[in-house]
Amino acid sequence: MDLYRTPASELDRFVATRLQPRKEFTETARRALGALDAALRERRGRPGAPAPRVLKIVKGGSSGRGTALKGGCDSELVIFLDCFKSYVDQRARRAEILSEMRALLESWWQNPVPGLSLKFPEQSVPGALQFRLTSIDLEDWMDVSLVPAFDVLGQLSSGTKPNPQVYSRLLSSGCQEGEHKACFAELRRNFVNIRPAKLKNLILLVKHWYRQVVAQNKRKRPAPASLPPAYALELLTIFAWEQGCGKDCFDMAQGFRTVLGLVQQHQQLCVYWTVNYSTEDPDMRMHLLGQLRKPRPLVLDPADPTWNVGQGSWELLAQEAAVLGMQACFLSRDGTSMPPWDVMPALLYQTPAGDLDKFISEFLQPNRQFLAQVNKAVDTICSFLKENCFRNSPIKVIKVVKGGSSAKGTALRGRSDADLVVFLSCFSQFTEQGNKRAEIISEIRAQLEACQREQQFEVKFEVSKWENPRVLSFSLTSQTMLDQSVDFDVLPAFDALGQLVSGSRPSSQVYVDLIHSYSNAGEYSTCFTELQRDFIISRPTKLKSLIRLVKHWYQQCHKISEGRGSLPPKHGLELLTVYAWEQGGKDPQFNMAEGFRTVLELVTQYRQLCVYWTINYNTEDKTVGDFLKQQLQKPRPIILDPADPTGNLGHSARWDLLAKEAAACMSSLCCVGRNGIPIQPWPVKAAV
Repeated sequence: MDLYRTPASELDRFVATRLQPRKEFTETARRALGALDAALRERRGRPGAPAPRVLKIVKGGSSGRGTALKGGCDSELVIFLDCFKSYVDQRARRAEILSEMRALLESWWQNPVPGLSLKFPEQSVPGALQFRLTSIDLEDWMDVSLVPAFDVLGQLSSGTKPNPQVYSRLLSSGCQEGEHKACFAELRRNFVNIRPAKLKNLILLVKHWYRQVVAQNKRKRPAPASLPPAYALELLTIFAWEQGCGKDCFDMAQGFRTVLGLVQQHQQLCVYWTVNYSTEDPDMRMHLLGQLRKPRPLVLDPADPTWNVGQGSWELLAQEAAVLGMQACFLSRDGTSMPPWDVMPALLYQTPAGDLDKFISEFLQPNRQFLAQVNKAVDTICSFLKENCFRNSPIKVIKVVKGGSSAKGTALRGRSDADLVVFLSCFSQFTEQGNKRAEIISEIRAQLEACQREQQFEVKFEVSKWENPRVLSFSLTSQTMLDQSVDFDVLPAFDALGQLVSGSRPSSQVYVDLIHSYSNAGEYSTCFTELQRDFIISRPTKLKSLIRLVKHWYQQCHKISEGRGSLPPKHGLELLTVYAWEQGGKDPQFNMAEGFRTVLELVTQYRQLCVYWTINYNTEDKTVGDFLKQQLQKPRPIILDPADPTGNLGHSARWDLLAKEAAACMSSLCCVGRNGIPIQPWPVKAAV
């Protein structure tokens, strides 16, 4: 395909020059449809039987939505008539009205529009009159459908939701799936029309690719597979943009790659919007729950909840999407592959409460191959730090401790990051860690660069903005070891704990020295990485799954609150989840929705939060005990690190933003039972 050979940097120009419709044809077709609109409004009925009055005519289809492709497009003229008083009325009178409209259309075309020809193809869409407008040079065409419909929306103001009774009447009409979708043409058109121009260009690119696949399907197969409609790809593109970007200006290759990635995950697709219909209405909630129990893919029309647009054979699309992922259109100027946006094929807040365990296993739990690759990368860097890094130096590596989510068993799928804390002999007390850290980080970086020159592996550094950085951040790439790069944070630290026996409590003197040394909260928390890791790693598997769910929700909140202030640290949410489970009964096989609901409830009560543990620091020591009392007298929220009493993970953050998102999530499907009754949280207080 021509698209396959187009460099990623040229995709915008490709759309502008190759895919956007010719203005001459667009304008000619627009005038023709405008004249037809007027003729339909002025038509006369048979003697003694006046024609039904036209209430309004809505232009839909890709030309109405602004997503028409050069060469061929579709348009829908939905004619709302006063003779239809209900959804059911359409079935009884539609054939008669369509016959009258065909006669009117043939009569109207006796004075043809210059530059266009009109033909009636074989009628394949029930309830519609189809015809094709073609340019004289045969390069452009438009398939038009005339659809008589019941005006259920009336004069709906732009941007307002229809009355819930509109959909209640639809659900009780006994309609087949999408049978009355024409009644909602305005909503469907407006849903796409409000989108940025560049997103519509991305839709054109996706539809162009889809058209190429359709053509191949017809050429290669004696009985072509029934692919999903192009409109499903339009909706999938909007979903990808909303969840992964949401900005007017974005990289076209990244957006395109994201959509193709979702196509490859079609067996897990669950996409719908509640911009027009609401789950607060009991009838609609029960209908949506019924839709969500159906096999995937599910792509519901945002205007008509009875219409699953995603029906069809996705296998061929998925195969072509996989092939396209290796072509030039996804390579940057330096030859590296453009990454997709971070978008999953289903959304948490649209997942029924009873399906949360399945959501975690399908979307959040890392697979074994991924974990094995990350562990291999971690072992490579650990070996480098122990054996290569300081071999010509008096500095000795005492130990390297794996930290972060991968070490605690709470990593999210696709999150290839690892924290490595290097305990060094050159630090004999806490303060030396801060004073010598920049020098140590510089040496580690120099040794990594030397390994790169020897072509042992590829590393790409993140430049620190601090004069005295506390961490060396880099990405590791390997042609033989990894499918993707792994992000590392290497942190030099003072070995305050020594060779601590697992499960034993550190000496009180460790914390006395910490309290006398620190100036900023959590300044030396890296020294206690082993304790932080062990605090989580010993917990039941299902609690770690709940932590993954909370972290995933937190990441979605991060996207929403970007630029509005710093959210509380992720580790604070991990600790809050452990606290909720401990105070809620410590059941190793708890109800996932109840656990999640409890954590969200605690987030909304952040002004009362006071959470701490004394499993590592001994309050019987006067210095430690007095310090802990001082910490607990500070303003809420308080979430003390169980390994480091100087670290308050609830301090100085926009908990209000997080609480707002928690309140919204508590009213969504993931926190509501099948009977429509909200899931009840565990009886957990916000303070110990």
